[in-house]
Parts: sequence; structure tokens; C-alpha cells
Amino acid sequence: MKMSCRLTFRSPKGRWMGALSGQSFRRSVGLFVPPSPPLDPEKIRELQRFVTLSKKLLVMTGAGISTESGIPDYRVLCLECGEQTPRGVLQERFRALNPTWSAEAQGVAPDGDVFLSEEQVQSFQVPACARCGGPLKPDVVFFGGTVSPDKVDFVHRRVGEADSLLVVGSSLQVYSGYRFILTARDKKLPIAIVNIGPTRSDDLACLKLNSRCGELLPLIDPH
Repeated sequence: MKMSCRLTFRSPKGRWMGALSGQSFRRSVGLFVPPSPPLDPEKIRELQRFVTLSKKLLVMTGAGISTESGIPDYRVLCLECGEQTPRGVLQERFRALNPTWSAEAQGVAPDGDVFLSEEQVQSFQVPACARCGGPLKPDVVFFGGTVSPDKVDFVHRRVGEADSLLVVGSSLQVYSGYRFILTARDKKLPIAIVNIGPTRSDDLACLKLNSRCGELLPLIDPH
């Protein structure tokens, strides 16, 4: 199980950074997105007001937006030298090391992971870092792992610069993300949350919408 978090400032030109993919949205909604009530026009207007009144809006996204959008594949990270490898490049190395390997998933998890048998796992050859030969891992924080102090400091600085915080697609159950909500609360920043189902910070939000990210966000004018 893994946790990922993306932090985005509204760009100066007033566009949401990270475009939603209609094809990915349609494919994933039927698989992983829980049911949600119809969009409430009044709630949409409230979120629009929240965004419009923000001068420097910080957006924190979680797995809920990944299941509905075309977020690029992970970058697999060297644990020895820190070299980052694009997922597409690594895929070619996978194919070269495993020319006859093929497998059918035994099931698909909500985060997009697939279940494989022990035999399938053991027969697969994993490439090492092309730079130093060290072990590679996805450049995400797995459940139970820790976020690097540099990244934590970076996000705290972004919260310090923001005048409001919008959480999209996260239940905030993992403390790695929840801590930034607490910082925003201490700064008395207005907080809005878009997530299907309850979150750990519903009581701290001035606005909560139980809506699909891919349906709601395109209706909001970021200007």
C-alpha cells in the first residue's frame, strides 16, 4: 500500500496545473471511484467563491485524483545515488531483461497495483540503476515509510506562503499529509476539501464536497 501527495499552486495564468485526462477518467471511474451523490449547484458555487477569493491557493492532492486523471507514471529512484529514471525509459529496460516474460494480473488494487503470483514475481528480472548499479524503487512514500525532511520543510514553506488550502482526493488518514492541514489550521487558513467520503480533517474545513474530482474541477474557473 502506498501514499502519494502532489502539491500545486494555481499558476499565474490561472490554469490548473495537471490536466485531467478524459480517457483515464472514464476508465478508472468504473473500477475504483466510490459512488457519490449528484453534484450540488450550490456547493459548486461555494467552491468557486473559495477559489476566486484566494490570492495564493495551495492545492494538495492524493490518490483520489490519481484514479481519475492522467497523472504520469511514477519515476523508479536509486536508493544509492538518488538518480531518477523516467518510467518510459525503465519500461524498455524491463522488456530487454525479460524478453519472454508475460503475465496476467490476478487482480487490480484501487491504487492501480496488480496482484501477481510468487512464481511470477520470482521469475522477473529487475534492472539496477544505470548510473551506479544500485537498487531502484518507485519515487513515492510507501505506507509506513517516512517523508524526507527536505520535502517536509518544502511543503511547510509552501503552506506558509499560501492564503488558503484546497485538498483534492485525499482522506488525510496518513499523517504525512494530515500534518500540513494542522499547520494550515494553526495559520488560520481557510480549508476546502473535495473527497468522496469522510476525511480526517472534515471538522477543520470551511467547505467539504463529496464529489468526484474529475466531474467537479472542470466546472471551476481558476481565474
